[in-house]
Amino acid sequence: MNLKKTIVRIFFFGILLGILMFIIGILFHLSKSTLFMTLFISYIIFIIIVIPYQIRKRNLLNHKMELLLQQMYTGNIQEYITGMEQFLENADNNYLKSILTINMSIGYTVLGKFKKANYYLEQIDVNTIDKIGQMVLYHNVALNYFWSGEVKKACVIMELHQNLLQKGLQYSYLKNNFSETFALWYFAQGKRQQAFAYLENVINDKTAKPLQKQAAEVIWAREKIADGEIVSSQQILQTVLSETNMPYLKKEAQNILNTLKQ
Repeated sequence: MNLKKTIVRIFFFGILLGILMFIIGILFHLSKSTLFMTLFISYIIFIIIVIPYQIRKRNLLNHKMELLLQQMYTGNIQEYITGMEQFLENADNNYLKSILTINMSIGYTVLGKFKKANYYLEQIDVNTIDKIGQMVLYHNVALNYFWSGEVKKACVIMELHQNLLQKGLQYSYLKNNFSETFALWYFAQGKRQQAFAYLENVINDKTAKPLQKQAAEVIWAREKIADGEIVSSQQILQTVLSETNMPYLKKEAQNILNTLKQ
């Protein structure tokens, strides 16, 4: 549960508590000062209990999700998907269900099941998530379209939500993923110099995860082959092929190498 929804829930239960205490005050003929003090103390106790509980609950979920992500990065992708599905079964609100669905779909993306990933993403009601969640949702849909070869659909998503998606480049934990997608969009528009610049940012970023660098390198090599830089591109693809744990990158790198042999 995000902070905004936590505050709303606390406020809502505070109102219910106030109504309850008002009824108790009438039944037991409490004075206004006694009723107010009782209500105030009860509300403080409620906040002291609920906020730490919600924070602990969120931190525990984040920790478990991080462990699942580590599973995915090491190639245990089905375990990651299964874990996310279990979280989804126990999710108690629409916001959390939507966020978990976005995370689960990433597993299908790295498996190369782009249409299945988008099937889940397109079931999400954008009104159930905040702006950052919407940003990630639209980005992931566009990325899946790009990798599946449905470039026109991907470009439509990028154009419709360009202003929102550009904000993703400003977040340190999103910028490398978003740079990959913006590079693909710029290549689709024929803006090759700008596209390569986005890829360079990812490849040269020391904080980038292996998956992020490998995806950027595969795209880089594919586009450099189109520019006639065969040997260096082959070397990049062979390195990615030997190091990556991501099926979709292995498949793409191998397909490009096979094409060069023909």
